[in-house]
Amino acid sequence: MSGFKFVHCADLHLGGRFSGVSSRDPGLGERLTESAFASFHRIVDLAISEGASLMVISGDVFDESGESPDTRYRFARELERLGAPCVIALGNHDFKRSWEKSIPYPPNAHVFPAEPERIELELGGERVEVVGRSFSSRHTGENLAASLRGSGGAFTIAVVHCDLDSAEGRYAPCQPADLVGKGVDYWALGHIHARRLVRERPHAAYPGNIQGRNPKEKGEKGAYVVEVSGGAVAGMRFAPTQEILWADARVDITGKDMGGLMRAIRRECEPGSIVSLEITGKGDLDEALRLDPSLADRVAREAGCIVSSIDLRTSPPIDLSSLPPNGILAKVAEAGGAAAAMDREALISRICRTRASASIRGAFEGMSDDELRAMARDAELLLIDRIAGGSA
Repeated sequence: MSGFKFVHCADLHLGGRFSGVSSRDPGLGERLTESAFASFHRIVDLAISEGASLMVISGDVFDESGESPDTRYRFARELERLGAPCVIALGNHDFKRSWEKSIPYPPNAHVFPAEPERIELELGGERVEVVGRSFSSRHTGENLAASLRGSGGAFTIAVVHCDLDSAEGRYAPCQPADLVGKGVDYWALGHIHARRLVRERPHAAYPGNIQGRNPKEKGEKGAYVVEVSGGAVAGMRFAPTQEILWADARVDITGKDMGGLMRAIRRECEPGSIVSLEITGKGDLDEALRLDPSLADRVAREAGCIVSSIDLRTSPPIDLSSLPPNGILAKVAEAGGAAAAMDREALISRICRTRASASIRGAFEGMSDDELRAMARDAELLLIDRIAGGSA
């Protein structure tokens, strides 16, 4: 029986800058920028090792601000190394088509125009048609998916960057019904940075972006390998290719000293990943953690990862729920709860009552609401711990 494989990826965002990170840590910013190139290099390796007959890229190859001559040249060389045909539909971030004449893509690459276009191929003994269209501007309210359809008699792949399940919007909104009854066997979608198999028969999928760009884009990133046999999708699997993994980790301090906590963190954190760490539980470590300015550095050193944030949700060994209602500890807890419930301006004004704190009011105003409330909570727990310890 005839058949072939193709690789589907999207939202490469090559050359994208991590400006917030770069200003704090230039080395990490550069590593994050390079991570997308490393991931795409692995996707090309994947296509070659799988013997894929086609690569499909569903938009946002570049970031608008990051498409430099060097970025385009490096992408073009990867397409050349691929060798197999590659079809590309441009999205909202790469619609400009910069450097086309001075840095052309190799002959195996085809970029769809702004109007619907159809190309025909023969892959693995199968007659294949690929239909697609590109964004012509940064924003479009046009339903691009609705204009694509197969001609019949061939395995048809539709390639489009779009916002599925959106009734209206700026990024080619469409509905699931637009993907049915169009003579299309596989909808290669892009734009959503989360991996999602939308439906089967016809198949429609978002592979997600190839490299997480911030703490919200956690988990494995990469591309789909799709196997076609007898004119139908016979199987598909996701292949992770990310250079850097953004992840969450949660550990509990209960019953642990610092060494035990670090061992628990090492078990939860993959070396080389960027971790948002949440520390919970009750114990003697509470005060040490809250007063340790080098905690993030220690975690990074011990676990071999990068710490993007630490959320302390710990409490001292004392049981706050069992405090005598009229005792001083209960009064501190009550005051701490009232402070955390204040609106932003009231809380900042309360914090800045002293001359020292008032002199750095701007620092407090630069904090988020969550950071301010967490600081109030920290002060409450530390004070309770100090008073309880002093009375023991």
